[in-house]
Amino acid sequence: MEELMGNGQKRNDPCICGSGKKYKNCCLHKKNYIPISAIRFPETPEPFLNFVPSTEYQDHKIRAIWNTLHFRPPRETFHEFLILFAYKMTYGKDFHEQQLPLLPQNRHVTFKWWMAYCDWGVNNSDQYVETEHGKIYFGKSTGEVQSLLQHAFDLFCLQTVNRLPDFFIDRLKDTHEFQGVRYEVAVAAIMARAGFDIEFLDDKHKSEAHCEFIATHRESGQKIGVEAKSKRRKGVLHEDGVFDAETDFKGNIKHLFRKARTQKPEGIPFIIFIDMNLPSTSVNLQNLDIEPEKTWENDIDQIYANYKSKQSLMPDPFNALYFTNFAFYYSGNESVSNPWVTYIKKSDSPEHKISDMTVLDSILNSITRYSVIPKEI
Repeated sequence: MEELMGNGQKRNDPCICGSGKKYKNCCLHKKNYIPISAIRFPETPEPFLNFVPSTEYQDHKIRAIWNTLHFRPPRETFHEFLILFAYKMTYGKDFHEQQLPLLPQNRHVTFKWWMAYCDWGVNNSDQYVETEHGKIYFGKSTGEVQSLLQHAFDLFCLQTVNRLPDFFIDRLKDTHEFQGVRYEVAVAAIMARAGFDIEFLDDKHKSEAHCEFIATHRESGQKIGVEAKSKRRKGVLHEDGVFDAETDFKGNIKHLFRKARTQKPEGIPFIIFIDMNLPSTSVNLQNLDIEPEKTWENDIDQIYANYKSKQSLMPDPFNALYFTNFAFYYSGNESVSNPWVTYIKKSDSPEHKISDMTVLDSILNSITRYSVIPKEI
């Protein structure tokens, strides 16, 4: 996966000047003016979210989050806005000021990603295009930068449709809770981009078992309970210890699957997301028919088979299981070269059926677009 930062261009793409040549053989090393209108943007990014397009007025780029207009520098790209404003605004100025004097090992992981982003900018200072507003820099994303960018985009999507509750933001700042709530944000953003309204439940149901949120499909009115779990790994996302690929690379989420099933809401369909939190693995493109002897997907198959053998003829409390692996951060300051994976199990006998099965299709479509972030809005 090659992610662009800023209004940049991949080296092997057709050059944005319209010459028909590859960008690396044309304007990559030129310091000539390239009009911003020549840079290709998605026509309708995330149509279910009704983003307010940015506009330029009196030497500012005006962007909207929720019901607030933000006047930004004219050459600031959408990706920069996500990191410099959407992320920093959510966590707050005080959070960053508190992180600065801490030793690196004691800092919040998002602040470490932020520092990696700053380093990334310096390292890519020689890659830019000229616009009427000045230089716009770009480059290939690293694992840490991609993690921050994706987190910021998820926050932006949720803040666009519904202000995040204060208790939710407080949990994001807490190093002990960050991993779980980061994944809740990712899943809620996936559902929002699939056309759902989100009702978070934590603040209302502190003393009882419950799912993370209720998602209501705007087109059909279908309500679905959603649970999100993220597997903790040693040495990753503030967890103590050191990750050992030899012993820790497993799909050992049996207890998470069991606990998630107990958090089904009453009377409505229920879906479960579980993130594996593992390094992505490379794919041998020369031998696609040869599967690895052991993968975490194999572990999931075994766990699910054991569950079904005990469940017998009883209906399943869930309608679908989504096993994801949104773990770009394992790549550190290297580029993200391997794809993320989602493994899906659909129930043939759910306790509460979904009236319109295209609803599940919309969720799947949103999942497949994860990590696809618009260059501009």
